[in-house]
Amino acid sequence: MIERQDIITEIEKELGYLLAEASEGLSEKARKAIREDALRHTQRVLDALTIQELQSAGAYNRFLENTLAQARMRMHLR
Repeated sequence: MIERQDIITEIEKELGYLLAEASEGLSEKARKAIREDALRHTQRVLDALTIQELQSAGAYNRFLENTLAQARMRMHLR
């Protein structure tokens, strides 16, 4: 069974990979802001949904991919 902290940990791990591959032109301040925005988004989603609603592998994967897509978009806008 997936737990709330498991979701947060996975998002943090994937964001770490994503931001590590960002262009060198992306400042540390921007990287931190993107990470914090994504984690705030994650908290809002987790507050709105029950863990049971994210138990489906498809729902969880869509949530993860959506969060990372938003972070990628922010990386390209900075």
